[in-house]
Amino acid sequence: MDYDQLIERFGGVVSTRQLLESGETTPDIRRAVETGAIQRIRHGWFRAPDADPDVVAAVADHAVVSCASALLRHGLWIPDHLVESHARVTRYERRRSPDRCRRHGRPTPALAAVDDVATALQYAARCFDEEGFVILCDSALHHGKLTHDDLRSEFRLAPLAIKNAIERCNRLAASGTETAARLRLRSAGLRVEVQHHVPGVGWIDLLVGERLAIELDSRAHHTGEEDYESDRVRSRKLIPLGYLPMRLTYAQVFSHWEATYADIAAAVRKGYHRNRAAAGNRP
Repeated sequence: MDYDQLIERFGGVVSTRQLLESGETTPDIRRAVETGAIQRIRHGWFRAPDADPDVVAAVADHAVVSCASALLRHGLWIPDHLVESHARVTRYERRRSPDRCRRHGRPTPALAAVDDVATALQYAARCFDEEGFVILCDSALHHGKLTHDDLRSEFRLAPLAIKNAIERCNRLAASGTETAARLRLRSAGLRVEVQHHVPGVGWIDLLVGERLAIELDSRAHHTGEEDYESDRVRSRKLIPLGYLPMRLTYAQVFSHWEATYADIAAAVRKGYHRNRAAAGNRP
Protein backbone atom coordinates (compact mmCIF):
# COMPACT_ATOMS: atom_id res chain seq x y z
CA MET A 1 0.00 0.00 0.00
CA ASP A 2 1.03 3.60 -0.62
CA TYR A 3 0.76 4.70 3.00
CA ASP A 4 0.44 8.34 1.97
CA GLN A 5 -3.08 7.38 0.89
CA LEU A 6 -3.94 6.83 4.53
CA ILE A 7 -4.20 10.58 5.05
CA GLU A 8 -6.79 10.94 2.31
CA ARG A 9 -8.72 7.72 2.94
CA PHE A 10 -8.65 7.42 6.72
CA GLY A 11 -7.44 10.76 8.06
CA GLY A 12 -3.97 9.37 8.61
CA VAL A 13 -5.08 6.95 11.33
CA VAL A 14 -6.02 3.39 10.44
CA SER A 15 -6.90 0.18 12.24
CA THR A 16 -5.42 -3.25 11.65
CA ARG A 17 -8.82 -4.31 10.34
CA GLN A 18 -8.86 -1.54 7.75
CA LEU A 19 -5.36 -2.42 6.59
CA LEU A 20 -6.25 -6.08 6.22
CA GLU A 21 -9.45 -5.22 4.36
CA SER A 22 -7.37 -3.03 2.03
CA GLY A 23 -5.26 -6.04 1.02
CA GLU A 24 -2.35 -5.77 3.43
CA THR A 25 -1.08 -8.80 5.30
CA THR A 26 0.21 -9.05 8.85
CA PRO A 27 3.84 -9.25 7.63
CA ASP A 28 3.20 -6.17 5.42
CA ILE A 29 1.98 -4.22 8.44
CA ARG A 30 4.96 -5.34 10.52
CA ARG A 31 7.40 -4.22 7.81
CA ALA A 32 5.61 -0.87 7.45
CA VAL A 33 6.08 -0.24 11.19
CA GLU A 34 9.75 -1.28 11.02
CA THR A 35 10.48 1.09 8.14
CA GLY A 36 8.58 3.99 9.74
CA ALA A 37 5.93 4.17 7.00
CA ILE A 38 3.37 3.91 9.79
CA GLN A 39 3.67 4.13 13.57
CA ARG A 40 1.78 2.21 16.21
CA ILE A 41 -0.57 4.33 18.38
CA ARG A 42 -1.89 1.50 20.50
CA HIS A 43 -2.89 -2.10 19.95
CA GLY A 44 -4.75 -2.40 16.66
CA TRP A 45 -4.25 1.22 15.54
CA PHE A 46 -1.58 2.94 13.48
CA ARG A 47 -0.80 6.44 12.21
CA ALA A 48 0.86 7.90 9.14
CA PRO A 49 3.64 10.44 9.86
CA ASP A 50 1.43 13.38 8.83
CA ALA A 51 -1.74 12.20 10.58
CA ASP A 52 -4.16 14.72 12.10
CA PRO A 53 -2.92 15.16 15.70
CA ASP A 54 -6.48 15.48 17.05
CA VAL A 55 -7.43 12.14 15.51
CA VAL A 56 -4.24 10.56 16.87
CA ALA A 57 -4.97 11.93 20.34
CA ALA A 58 -8.51 10.54 20.33
CA VAL A 59 -7.37 7.06 19.31
CA ALA A 60 -4.50 7.13 21.81
CA ASP A 61 -7.10 7.88 24.48
CA HIS A 62 -9.08 4.75 23.52
CA ALA A 63 -11.70 6.74 21.60
CA VAL A 64 -12.59 7.76 18.04
CA VAL A 65 -13.51 11.16 16.61
CA SER A 66 -17.29 11.48 16.46
CA CYS A 67 -20.25 13.82 16.79
CA ALA A 68 -19.55 17.42 15.71
CA SER A 69 -15.80 16.90 15.26
CA ALA A 70 -16.37 14.08 12.77
CA LEU A 71 -19.14 15.96 10.99
CA LEU A 72 -16.87 19.00 10.60
CA ARG A 73 -14.32 16.77 8.88
CA HIS A 74 -17.08 15.62 6.53
CA GLY A 75 -17.71 19.24 5.51
CA LEU A 76 -20.92 19.91 7.43
CA TRP A 77 -22.05 23.20 9.02
CA ILE A 78 -21.48 22.87 12.78
CA PRO A 79 -23.27 24.89 15.51
CA ASP A 80 -21.23 26.33 18.36
CA HIS A 81 -20.93 23.97 21.31
CA LEU A 82 -19.35 24.07 24.77
CA VAL A 83 -17.26 20.97 23.98
CA GLU A 84 -14.38 21.83 21.66
CA SER A 85 -13.39 18.30 20.64
CA HIS A 86 -16.01 15.56 20.32
CA ALA A 87 -15.02 11.91 20.68
CA ARG A 88 -16.70 8.73 21.79
CA VAL A 89 -15.69 5.33 23.06
CA THR A 90 -16.75 1.85 22.02
CA ARG A 91 -18.86 -0.42 24.17
CA TYR A 92 -15.67 -1.92 25.62
CA GLU A 93 -14.32 1.41 26.90
CA ARG A 94 -17.56 2.98 28.13
CA ARG A 95 -16.84 2.56 31.83
CA ARG A 96 -13.38 4.09 31.47
CA SER A 97 -14.62 7.33 29.83
CA PRO A 98 -18.20 8.12 30.92
CA ASP A 99 -17.81 11.82 29.99
CA ARG A 100 -17.44 11.24 26.24
CA CYS A 101 -20.18 11.81 23.66
CA ARG A 102 -22.86 9.14 23.93
CA ARG A 103 -25.75 7.98 21.80
CA HIS A 104 -29.23 6.68 22.59
CA GLY A 105 -28.76 2.96 22.96
CA ARG A 106 -25.60 0.87 23.03
CA PRO A 107 -22.29 2.31 21.78
CA THR A 108 -21.39 1.67 18.16
CA PRO A 109 -18.35 -0.49 17.29
CA ALA A 110 -15.40 1.61 16.14
CA LEU A 111 -14.89 0.90 12.44
CA ALA A 112 -12.67 3.91 11.77
CA ALA A 113 -10.80 6.62 13.65
CA VAL A 114 -13.33 9.18 12.38
CA ASP A 115 -16.99 8.17 12.40
CA ASP A 116 -19.05 8.29 9.23
CA VAL A 117 -21.84 10.86 8.98
CA ALA A 118 -24.65 8.54 10.06
CA THR A 119 -22.79 7.30 13.15
CA ALA A 120 -21.62 10.80 14.11
CA LEU A 121 -25.21 12.06 13.93
CA GLN A 122 -26.27 9.27 16.31
CA TYR A 123 -23.96 10.77 18.93
CA ALA A 124 -24.86 14.36 18.06
CA ALA A 125 -28.52 13.58 18.73
CA ARG A 126 -27.72 13.27 22.42
CA CYS A 127 -24.93 15.86 22.58
CA PHE A 128 -26.80 18.80 20.97
CA ASP A 129 -30.16 20.37 21.70
CA GLU A 130 -32.99 19.90 19.20
CA GLU A 131 -32.15 22.99 17.17
CA GLY A 132 -28.49 22.04 16.94
CA PHE A 133 -29.36 18.49 15.91
CA VAL A 134 -31.69 19.72 13.15
CA ILE A 135 -28.95 22.08 11.93
CA LEU A 136 -26.57 19.13 11.63
CA CYS A 137 -29.14 16.97 9.86
CA ASP A 138 -30.06 19.80 7.49
CA SER A 139 -26.40 20.17 6.57
CA ALA A 140 -26.03 16.42 5.99
CA LEU A 141 -29.09 16.47 3.72
CA HIS A 142 -28.00 19.63 1.89
CA HIS A 143 -24.54 18.21 1.13
CA GLY A 144 -25.96 14.91 -0.05
CA LYS A 145 -24.37 12.86 2.73
CA LEU A 146 -27.71 11.25 3.64
CA THR A 147 -31.32 11.30 2.46
CA HIS A 148 -34.38 11.91 4.60
CA ASP A 149 -35.18 8.20 4.38
CA ASP A 150 -31.64 7.43 5.56
CA LEU A 151 -32.22 9.59 8.64
CA ARG A 152 -35.54 7.91 9.39
CA SER A 153 -33.90 4.50 9.09
CA GLU A 154 -30.88 5.42 11.23
CA PHE A 155 -33.12 6.76 14.01
CA ARG A 156 -35.99 4.27 13.79
CA LEU A 157 -35.30 3.18 17.40
CA ALA A 158 -34.60 6.67 18.73
CA PRO A 159 -36.84 8.53 21.22
CA LEU A 160 -39.92 10.19 19.75
CA ALA A 161 -38.45 13.68 20.20
CA ILE A 162 -35.57 12.76 17.87
CA LYS A 163 -37.94 11.30 15.28
CA ASN A 164 -40.06 14.45 15.40
CA ALA A 165 -36.94 16.60 14.97
CA ILE A 166 -36.00 14.65 11.84
CA GLU A 167 -39.38 15.47 10.31
CA ARG A 168 -38.58 19.15 10.76
CA CYS A 169 -35.40 18.90 8.68
CA ASN A 170 -35.11 20.44 5.23
CA ARG A 171 -32.42 19.60 2.67
CA LEU A 172 -32.75 23.03 1.03
CA ALA A 173 -31.26 24.87 4.01
CA ALA A 174 -27.88 26.20 2.93
CA SER A 175 -26.51 27.10 6.40
CA GLY A 176 -27.12 26.60 10.09
CA THR A 177 -28.05 30.26 10.39
CA GLU A 178 -30.88 29.67 7.94
CA THR A 179 -32.03 26.53 9.75
CA ALA A 180 -32.09 28.24 13.15
CA ALA A 181 -34.09 31.20 11.82
CA ARG A 182 -36.56 28.88 10.07
CA LEU A 183 -37.17 26.80 13.18
CA ARG A 184 -37.61 29.83 15.42
CA LEU A 185 -39.94 31.67 13.05
CA ARG A 186 -42.11 28.60 12.51
CA SER A 187 -42.22 27.98 16.26
CA ALA A 188 -43.61 31.51 16.56
CA GLY A 189 -46.46 30.50 14.23
CA LEU A 190 -45.24 32.20 11.06
CA ARG A 191 -45.57 30.68 7.59
CA VAL A 192 -42.04 30.29 6.23
CA GLU A 193 -41.02 29.08 2.78
CA VAL A 194 -37.46 27.81 2.32
CA GLN A 195 -35.47 28.87 -0.75
CA HIS A 196 -38.20 30.81 -2.56
CA HIS A 197 -37.26 31.48 -6.19
CA VAL A 198 -37.70 34.94 -7.71
CA PRO A 199 -37.21 35.11 -11.51
CA GLY A 200 -34.44 37.52 -12.42
CA VAL A 201 -33.16 37.66 -8.85
CA GLY A 202 -32.50 34.14 -7.62
CA TRP A 203 -33.27 32.25 -4.44
CA ILE A 204 -34.42 33.89 -1.21
CA ASP A 205 -33.31 31.99 1.90
CA LEU A 206 -36.61 32.40 3.79
CA LEU A 207 -39.88 33.98 2.69
CA VAL A 208 -42.23 34.92 5.52
CA GLY A 209 -45.78 35.24 4.25
CA GLU A 210 -45.83 36.56 0.69
CA ARG A 211 -43.22 39.32 0.71
CA LEU A 212 -40.91 39.45 3.75
CA ALA A 213 -37.68 38.20 2.15
CA ILE A 214 -35.14 37.18 4.79
CA GLU A 215 -31.56 36.56 3.72
CA LEU A 216 -29.17 34.88 6.17
CA ASP A 217 -25.41 35.34 6.42
CA SER A 218 -23.23 32.64 7.91
CA ARG A 219 -20.20 33.22 10.19
CA ALA A 220 -17.83 34.67 7.57
CA HIS A 221 -20.28 35.05 4.72
CA HIS A 222 -20.68 37.92 2.27
CA THR A 223 -17.75 39.96 3.56
CA GLY A 224 -15.96 40.50 0.24
CA GLU A 225 -16.53 43.48 -2.02
CA GLU A 226 -18.10 41.32 -4.73
CA ASP A 227 -20.56 39.69 -2.32
CA TYR A 228 -21.38 43.05 -0.74
CA GLU A 229 -22.23 44.48 -4.16
CA SER A 230 -24.27 41.42 -5.15
CA ASP A 231 -26.35 41.58 -1.96
CA ARG A 232 -27.26 45.22 -2.58
CA VAL A 233 -28.24 44.51 -6.20
CA ARG A 234 -30.52 41.70 -5.02
CA SER A 235 -32.23 43.98 -2.51
CA ARG A 236 -32.64 46.70 -5.14
CA LYS A 237 -34.32 44.25 -7.53
CA LEU A 238 -36.58 42.71 -4.90
CA ILE A 239 -38.20 45.96 -3.78
CA PRO A 240 -39.85 46.87 -7.14
CA LEU A 241 -41.26 43.34 -7.26
CA GLY A 242 -43.11 43.97 -4.02
CA TYR A 243 -40.75 42.18 -1.63
CA LEU A 244 -39.51 43.60 1.66
CA PRO A 245 -35.87 42.42 1.97
CA MET A 246 -34.33 41.90 5.41
CA ARG A 247 -30.74 40.65 5.84
CA LEU A 248 -29.71 38.95 9.09
CA THR A 249 -26.18 38.17 10.23
CA TYR A 250 -24.95 35.14 12.15
CA ALA A 251 -24.70 37.23 15.34
CA GLN A 252 -28.22 38.63 14.95
CA VAL A 253 -29.60 35.09 14.87
CA PHE A 254 -27.45 33.31 17.44
CA SER A 255 -26.48 36.13 19.82
CA HIS A 256 -29.23 38.74 19.53
CA TRP A 257 -32.31 36.81 18.49
CA GLU A 258 -34.66 38.49 20.93
CA ALA A 259 -34.03 41.93 19.41
CA THR A 260 -33.96 40.51 15.89
CA TYR A 261 -37.27 38.72 16.27
CA ALA A 262 -38.83 41.83 17.80
CA ASP A 263 -38.19 43.68 14.52
CA ILE A 264 -39.56 40.79 12.45
CA ALA A 265 -42.65 40.55 14.68
CA ALA A 266 -43.23 44.29 14.34
CA ALA A 267 -43.14 44.00 10.55
CA VAL A 268 -45.60 41.11 10.69
CA ARG A 269 -47.98 42.93 13.03
CA LYS A 270 -48.15 45.78 10.54
CA GLY A 271 -48.90 43.33 7.73
CA TYR A 272 -45.71 44.03 5.76
CA HIS A 273 -45.39 40.33 4.99
CA ARG A 274 -48.73 40.16 3.16
CA ASN A 275 -50.09 40.88 -0.31
CA ARG A 276 -46.96 41.30 -2.39
CA ALA A 277 -48.88 42.08 -5.59
CA ALA A 278 -50.69 44.99 -3.99
CA ALA A 279 -47.46 46.30 -2.45
CA GLY A 280 -45.71 46.16 -5.81
CA ASN A 281 -48.44 48.18 -7.50
CA ARG A 282 -48.49 51.06 -5.01
CA PRO A 283 -47.84 54.48 -6.60
